[in-house]
Amino acid sequence: MEIKEGQVVEFLEGGRFTVAVVLGTKGSRLHLLTHLGRETNLSKNRLIHISSQQIPLSPRTEAVARLKEIHETRDSIKDEVDIEEVWELLEGEGQVWNPREFAQTIFGAKVSPDHEAAVIRAVLNERTHFKFKDGFIRAQSRENVERLLEQRRIEEERLKRIEEGQRLLKAIWDKGAGESELNSDLASDWIEAIKSFCLFGDESERASEVKDLFRKIGLNSPSAPFETLVRAGVWSEDENIELLRAEIERNFPDEALNEAKEIEESYEDVLKNSPFLQDLLALDCFTIDAAESKDLDDALSIRSVEGGRFEVGIHITDVGLFIRPGMKLFDLAVERATSIYLPDEIITMLPETLCNNTFSLLPGRKRAALSFFVLLDEEGNILEKRVERTIISSKRKLSYDEADEAVRQEGAIKQLYDLALKLQKRRIVEGNALPLPIPELNIRVEDGEIRVWLDEPGPARFLVSELMILANWVAATMLRDNSIPALYRSQPEPRERIIEGTERDLRSNYRQRRLISRGILGPEPEFHSGLGLECYTTITSPIRRALDLVMQIQLEDFITKGAPKFSLKELEQLSITLQDGLMRAAGVRNARFRYWLLKHLATRQDEDLKAWVLDILDTKLLLVLEDYLLTIEIPKEHKMDYHLDQEVNVRIKKVNPRENNLKFEWGGFS
Repeated sequence: MEIKEGQVVEFLEGGRFTVAVVLGTKGSRLHLLTHLGRETNLSKNRLIHISSQQIPLSPRTEAVARLKEIHETRDSIKDEVDIEEVWELLEGEGQVWNPREFAQTIFGAKVSPDHEAAVIRAVLNERTHFKFKDGFIRAQSRENVERLLEQRRIEEERLKRIEEGQRLLKAIWDKGAGESELNSDLASDWIEAIKSFCLFGDESERASEVKDLFRKIGLNSPSAPFETLVRAGVWSEDENIELLRAEIERNFPDEALNEAKEIEESYEDVLKNSPFLQDLLALDCFTIDAAESKDLDDALSIRSVEGGRFEVGIHITDVGLFIRPGMKLFDLAVERATSIYLPDEIITMLPETLCNNTFSLLPGRKRAALSFFVLLDEEGNILEKRVERTIISSKRKLSYDEADEAVRQEGAIKQLYDLALKLQKRRIVEGNALPLPIPELNIRVEDGEIRVWLDEPGPARFLVSELMILANWVAATMLRDNSIPALYRSQPEPRERIIEGTERDLRSNYRQRRLISRGILGPEPEFHSGLGLECYTTITSPIRRALDLVMQIQLEDFITKGAPKFSLKELEQLSITLQDGLMRAAGVRNARFRYWLLKHLATRQDEDLKAWVLDILDTKLLLVLEDYLLTIEIPKEHKMDYHLDQEVNVRIKKVNPRENNLKFEWGGFS
């Protein structure tokens, strides 16, 4: 259609209907005056209606007034149109109408250009039952209408949620939301969405919606969602996000607790009615552990044998006698894989009543045990070894400090310590082991107080560690030599070896530790380079580690029944679950230690901290904080020469525990 000056047209601008008169044309573009009194240039393709109406172009004020009148008339006519009612009459006929024909079906034969434009407005406003395209109106199918209505309903619900979310956030941040505000269905829905976003970020189901909500209300800090939940009383300031993210439960289901209660009530009867348990109640055995430890899973004994020899006993609480495959407790232990020791809490692999009481080798209590006996000569040579299922009773519980004192005196513990030294020396000489004695960073949080210290590996810890290594090796060789399917721990050679293994220098051992290879859990009895042993498994902590429980069951069934419990295929399946659980537990443990360490470091922001140079890179240095044995990065200073082990001072530039942000700046050279 040819468009002339003075002709009335209509188009959409910013989603609003605009009536205009043509002032002139140039090719495919029109020069227009709108009903708002504004001139504009527009492509003909943008027009939604071209009227046969023409109006005078001058005076300009009268032209604008006439356009406003036309605009209002069309709006008034549009409001008379019941689109849904019209669709019910016309749907299914498969027809296509031009605007005039469509208007005639509603208003009769005598319709004006304003009626044509009005029905276009009605169709475009409603956007559901009819479709306007290329100058024609087409009825939507019933299927399409239902789909569009559902989409509209969802969008309306979304807008309602956003509105409710904004009210909720304002209430929380302005004055603190009350219980009634938090307990509405929509508020609860938003709280869950924000929790999910805090845990899983952009991977959470409603991430974009949550980010949009915070953006609309002007809360743009990365920590705002977490702070919202703290202000609302949903989480604490020190909430363990990583634990929630890993979906690790602190509590146990009723089925598991009922099984634990049955074990507790029947424990003594099981001991009496298990003829394969050798009575070693008279044996002088004892435990060595941290003073506060309750889950005591190993005890030691030593007795002199004719010919200057010693029989060393490592007695491991017998969990496998009571927790068997098919039980809920076994399934949960494998799923959890390990107890998780955190600065502010302990998440046990088994219910606490079992860990700290029923299975714990408490003094004076009869306990079933898997006992590893090793006959050694005075030089620490292994002459014989055997494994028995026993009943023992620990005679005393020693703390590490008490055992350290006993090492300095003549007696059983000094004998054990001397033998442990010889056992380690043999592993270094014969197996090229790398003990790497490095202090352990400990963090405890009690009543809001954070205690951080380095725990030096004293003689008592050393002898316990060495004898556990011995028992685990005995178990591994027995499994291997009898072709019993098992899961072994192995470790390839270090990427580079820079020490011999006998060094006590902290910095050398620290550097070597960075070069060791990752350990492997698998069905083959392969070499463990760190320990210098031809094969190795773990069996000495069945209360705390599921792998140890599985290996205990495997070995005990072979000893008692002559056949192992698990096939190789079953162990490989268990290994997948175990390794997943161990990874999740390690993630929780590492994140939580890091959080509390950074919270502690925040109290030392104004101090110079001592460090030493671990490595020199192109643009930065790797340093080790002396008080924490924590590796940090810091940019090099210009015109400075550096050397390994150089002692320096640094200061904390920025620390944010919740965002895991820790940056340092130079404090000065020592």
